[in-house]
Amino acid sequence: MRLPLSWLREYVDVNVDAAELARRLAVSSLEVERVQHVGVADTDGNIGLFRVGKVVEAGKHPNADRLQLCRVDVGEEEPRQIVCGAWNFGAGATVAVALPGALLPGADETLGEAKLRGEVSRGMILSERELQLGADQTGIMVLDNGVEPGTPLADVLPISDIVLEVIPTM
Repeated sequence: MRLPLSWLREYVDVNVDAAELARRLAVSSLEVERVQHVGVADTDGNIGLFRVGKVVEAGKHPNADRLQLCRVDVGEEEPRQIVCGAWNFGAGATVAVALPGALLPGADETLGEAKLRGEVSRGMILSERELQLGADQTGIMVLDNGVEPGTPLADVLPISDIVLEVIPTM
């Protein structure tokens, strides 16, 4: 059984780290097989590079039929240009964005700016799968419109968590 620490904290005041919690659970009622971090790594400011974005403009890439060229407000002075391969959203959509320098879950290298078919992409608009929030990679994860652009994504979604894999011993 997988027990996310964020879920447990909704019901119990947990004031120890995951390793100590695992030790205490093993003594009292559960065998903890493994403590695992899932989602975005919360090290070296990485989690701060994931933000809520508001798509200001979205349209066909001038040099590629299957790409969309977007301008996305991520709470900075000017919107960022981002190239995206998904088409399930458009102008006005609220989306999850990773900025250059972000390390995506499961990635070995940080995200950089990239030139795609002659246009610079200054970030990445994300799907559920890219954040390890689900298996859906058929399109971009569209968020509720009430969230302010630039809001840390971790304030809106559980993008980083610790999961205890436990076996009841009773």
